[in-house]
Amino acid sequence: MPDIFLSLKLTHLLAALITVGATIINGVIHAHARAATQVEAAAHLRVLTRINRIFMGPSLLIIPASGLWMMLLLSYDWWTGWIVVSIALWLALLLAFLIGDRIERQLHDTAVAATHKGVSVLSESYETTFKKDSPIGGAAFIMSITRLVLMVFKPF
Repeated sequence: MPDIFLSLKLTHLLAALITVGATIINGVIHAHARAATQVEAAAHLRVLTRINRIFMGPSLLIIPASGLWMMLLLSYDWWTGWIVVSIALWLALLLAFLIGDRIERQLHDTAVAATHKGVSVLSESYETTFKKDSPIGGAAFIMSITRLVLMVFKPF
């Protein structure tokens, strides 16, 4: 019979790694979409929104569920420093995901609209919207890595 704690730990770690990986992939796809034609940008952003829906969103829900379950099994103090910081970072990541996903959908809609109009260059609103999303992605990457470090090393 599988050990519940080890299964939770593996699930928790994999979900955290998926979050980091999806954040990196989002940045790569954004870089390609920004330099692409409107048709290519629409395709890139469609893939990006699917990655967010299939991988990033679920992993952001699995992380706290598995983490809280492990805390209950181990009787961890809820006010331990690294746990408090991890929870705060998770809330910030969730907010960044919700805001970033909305902006990425706007970028996708802008690229699709340009494709339907037959415009060869993406509009200025695309660039303006992209500039809103870029800092969110960078912050999400830093927060994801920080959470992973806290989870593995439990420094305080």
